Amino acid sequence: MTEPHSTQSPFARLVLFMVCLAIAGTIIAGAHYLAIDRPQQERVQAPENGNSISLNEKCNTCRDNCKWLPTEEAIWKCWYNCELIC
Repeated sequence: MTEPHSTQSPFARLVLFMVCLAIAGTIIAGAHYLAIDRPQQERVQAPENGNSISLNEKCNTCRDNCKWLPTEEAIWKCWYNCELIC
């Protein structure tokens, strides 16, 4: 017995396969978005007060970060810049 020959060319079968993969990927990506990404985005809330860090805390943080500089001159310049923030 001989097998029936396919009427589609190998290129047409490849194109059909790629289209099926694209459709399957779209369905999977949509399901992932609906199940995981969208609920996470809805749970994110903006802070109630954008200025929740006090000016004193900003100054102290700036000065603390200056301590890690390698030279004393760099530390004094950093502290001077912190004073501009304060």
